[in-house]
Amino acid sequence: MTDDAELEELKAATQRGDRNDEVDTEGPTTFTDEIVDALEAIEQGELGKTIAVRDQPIAALLATLDADGNEDRMQSVGQALEDELGREHSEVFDRSEIVRLALRVGLQAAAEETMVDLNDAVGEHARQNL
Repeated sequence: MTDDAELEELKAATQRGDRNDEVDTEGPTTFTDEIVDALEAIEQGELGKTIAVRDQPIAALLATLDADGNEDRMQSVGQALEDELGREHSEVFDRSEIVRLALRVGLQAAAEETMVDLNDAVGEHARQNL
């Protein structure tokens, strides 16, 4: 490479843009921002707000907890899950609430940083929609 070519290459590598160049003021999207966007999409009906899980033993457990005569056991399981999350006890539980609580307990135990992101996103979404 000649000295002139090297000089041009160095110039190109170190050249700064002028003030008319486009500036990225938002920066990269964070995982929390993506969750906020997904929450908004759910509110707008662009994403579903339900989830489905295929798990025969858990389905059997939930059906049994929900059966007549097992209200005390359902209450006990629900309150144990609330205890793990540091929440006040609820009076009534259904299958859906048990699944929601269990999923949150599992994520809190195994992926705490992800739950922090989720909680931050929920707070940010609420602030944006005041």
